[in-house]
Amino acid sequence: MIYVTGSSGVLGNAILSHLAVSGIEACGVSRRPLPVPDAGLANIETPDVLGADWVTGPDATIVHCAGLASPRVPFDSYADVSRREIEPQVAFAEALVASGWRGHLVYLSSAGVYGDTDDLPILESAPMQPKGWYPLQKMATEQALMLLAQRHGFRLTILRVANVYGAPLAGPSFGVVTILLDKLRSGAPFAVFGSGESLRDYIHVSDFCTAVARTCEVPLPEPVTVLNIGTGVGTSLLRMTELVPRIAGGHLELRREPVASEVKSSVLDISCTRALLGWEPVVELEEGLRRTVAMMGT
Repeated sequence: MIYVTGSSGVLGNAILSHLAVSGIEACGVSRRPLPVPDAGLANIETPDVLGADWVTGPDATIVHCAGLASPRVPFDSYADVSRREIEPQVAFAEALVASGWRGHLVYLSSAGVYGDTDDLPILESAPMQPKGWYPLQKMATEQALMLLAQRHGFRLTILRVANVYGAPLAGPSFGVVTILLDKLRSGAPFAVFGSGESLRDYIHVSDFCTAVARTCEVPLPEPVTVLNIGTGVGTSLLRMTELVPRIAGGHLELRREPVASEVKSSVLDISCTRALLGWEPVVELEEGLRRTVAMMGT
């Protein structure tokens, strides 16, 4: 059995749906009902997703998506982010271990843990130097999970995920693509901070979900593994502001905003992921954008 925590959220729901369509036995775990209750997806609704009472079987695989959903959530201090986000995540792993579970935990982290670097594409061995609360709590949780996995003997795979787009539940503030489409619909200007030339790695949700499914199925050589999930291809924000209106139709008004320091590019090296999972992203950016526009009816 594969459990997917956070199954009512954007990425968790996409993963659960993908596993079900692929004929893989999976069950979601969420605080809220699934957004499409008649989709035929198995789900456990519980107020305590980060408890261990819902786990059956000591060898279950858990794809762990539950956690802080937006990088824009404010925090007062490190103590605040630790209390609200890091400590509950660590307590969840400790509760699993205490229940007798020794299965496979797949933790969705973020490419943001790498922070600024001049070495592109970014290898999994690159130093982590997060520049905000969201990637900081991902980094801290990663390190705690690694310690617990080594100490208690469960398998752990950390997926450092690039910018996923094209998910059915993605709202107007979930990532650059949906923000751009929302600005196109509303006619409101889109703010470009700095030059707009910094590169980002955009991966279509179907390729992302396929990588997660492969992570669950393929026996990895090491008990603790870190993998980049992206495309290895960088696209600038200015290029995105050209592509999205061309594919969706309409005019996008840009508003330039100065920044004190430009955020550097982030493009992931996925050679290790290719080799270990036998996986390759197949949806090129323009095709992914066309799919996204068609799905959203833009």
